Amino acid sequence: RSIMARLVSFALLPLLSTAISCPGSKSFVHAKCSMTVKFPGNSCQEVATEMIARINGENGWKDPHNGGTYTLTSGSPQSSVLTTQRVTGNGKYTDLQKFTLNGAGSSCEVDACSESQVFSVVDYSTNYCDLHLLWCGSQDGCPVAHTDFSYTESFDSCSQNDKSKCVVTEKVSASECSPISTQEGFDLDSYISQKWYIQQQMEVSYLPSSQNYCVSAQYSKRSNKGIFGYTIDVHNKAYEADKKTIHQVSICAAEDKTADPAKLHVAPCFLPQFAAGPYWIVAFDDKEGYALVSGGQPTKEGAEGCRTGTGVNNAGLWILTRQQTRDEAIVKKVRAIAKEKGFDISVLNDVDQTGCPA
Repeated sequence: RSIMARLVSFALLPLLSTAISCPGSKSFVHAKCSMTVKFPGNSCQEVATEMIARINGENGWKDPHNGGTYTLTSGSPQSSVLTTQRVTGNGKYTDLQKFTLNGAGSSCEVDACSESQVFSVVDYSTNYCDLHLLWCGSQDGCPVAHTDFSYTESFDSCSQNDKSKCVVTEKVSASECSPISTQEGFDLDSYISQKWYIQQQMEVSYLPSSQNYCVSAQYSKRSNKGIFGYTIDVHNKAYEADKKTIHQVSICAAEDKTADPAKLHVAPCFLPQFAAGPYWIVAFDDKEGYALVSGGQPTKEGAEGCRTGTGVNNAGLWILTRQQTRDEAIVKKVRAIAKEKGFDISVLNDVDQTGCPA
């Protein structure tokens, strides 16, 4: 599995206090973003008016982050505090926001905070985007309702603040994506018996294309299942282009609760299994030395088929081989298997396995 547990370094625990007032969360462990935004050329009433216009969808404004829905829960253009909520485009998750506006003549300073309402270790900039989208403009590729602001952002508690994540539109077409079958007669002991080398992989948030060098995965059975019942240790490695800068992490895996032995789920070992993500062995031939792995059922319509998401869970597609030296015939064969099963193989990028450290 790719380096899913990079999220360990981003784990967000609730802070005891901050200078910025936040809406609060029902979950003790949750992702959040708090920051201060300065608008040197606009009054607070102008800023609040534009934010509310976007929330209300004026001039056809739509949330460009996968079609979420904002609701103004309190406040008006004349208020010093606005509170909102945003529901994700798929309707599954709700974040709460609070904006405290402080005027100084013709300028405005806004203390803004967004918090997830469910257990979440990382959100890959979702809470940041919840805030950012209500004032960003043409300089960021964002749509506006009426006013295109100039502004600066400074972060209080917001380690995930990637603007590129905020303007994303994905077509979700789960009904048109065929259910993926996994490897029949799958033998887990055989699968984990030797090291795997990744020859092609889909870029996901925790494994950028800059780490498509000398990627490998080593599995072993755990002698102690621990409190969360994981049965397999996984050690992942990836390098950057210099083949010296290494990213490595150990995570845990277990068979999921279905009767399919080829359906595992993986997560950092400190997380309970309900927070783990799917890891499906779609094809596996130990004799020929290859495997095709998907981060669960693809649900998004891509250029040439269906694909998974690009976040943490329910994300990724990999072609693995036992031999580190690339065999083009095997790679082509596994790509054909993936295509036949309905995967969008245009998402697969080559991994350089040459000149790797021992």
